[in-house]
Amino acid sequence: MIYQHRLVIARGGKLEQRHLHFQKDAMQALDDHGSKLVGAWEIWIGPDAGCAVWQLREHESLATWEQHRERAMADTALRQGQDKGLYPTLDFVDTAILKLTEFSPGFPGQWPDIDAVRDQPRGIIEQRILSFKPGTVAAHHTFYRDRIMASLERNGATLLGFFDTVIGPGTTNMGSHRSVELRWFPDMTHWQNWREAQDLNAELAQLVKGDWLATIERVDSTVLRPMDYSRIR
Repeated sequence: MIYQHRLVIARGGKLEQRHLHFQKDAMQALDDHGSKLVGAWEIWIGPDAGCAVWQLREHESLATWEQHRERAMADTALRQGQDKGLYPTLDFVDTAILKLTEFSPGFPGQWPDIDAVRDQPRGIIEQRILSFKPGTVAAHHTFYRDRIMASLERNGATLLGFFDTVIGPGTTNMGSHRSVELRWFPDMTHWQNWREAQDLNAELAQLVKGDWLATIERVDSTVLRPMDYSRIR
C-alpha cells in the first residue's frame, strides 16, 4: 500500500466551510474512485492551528493512485462541485506519497464505512515529520527500531504508523530523507503525561533527546484531532 499525505489549509474562518463542502462534494466520490480516506485530522497545536487539516488516503499502489487521479479528473460532477464549493475555501494544498517502513505497525486490511465511525470516541494524534541529511536514514531507522520504539510505548501512547516519503519533499533519486511518525493518545492529558515522562526519566530522556534527536536534521511536530469522518480516530 501507499498513502497520499495531504495538508489542506483554509484560513480566515473557512475551515468549517471546507469540511462541509468536502463531505458534500468530494469525500464519497473519491472513495468510490478507488481509494480510502483513512485519516482526516485538524491541527490543534502547531503551525496553522485551527486553519488546516492533514489527510491520509490509502491506495494499493502508485499505479492505482494514478488511475484514481484520472478517474477523479474525468468525473464532471465531482470537478464542478469542487470548483463551485470546495476550492474557493482553500488557501494552500501540499501533497506527498508515503509508504510504511518495514518496522512500522501495519494498518487494517479492511476499513469501516465512514458512517460507522461517526460519533465514535476520538483520541489525539501527534504527527512528527522528521527530516534527515541524505545518507543518514538507514542508521536512524535502525536506532529508532532497536532503541526508541519500545521506550515510547507508555502513558497511553500507541505508534500508529511510521512512513518514508516516496514522492514529494525530502526525496531524491536515491530515496527518502523525510519520514512521518503518527502516534495516538486517548486524550490531551495522556499526551502531556507522555511528554513529561521523557523529562523525568533520565534514561528515556537521554535516548530521546540525546542519541535519537542527534540523528535528525529537523523535527516538525503537530498535535491533531480527528475529524468526525476520520477512520483513524
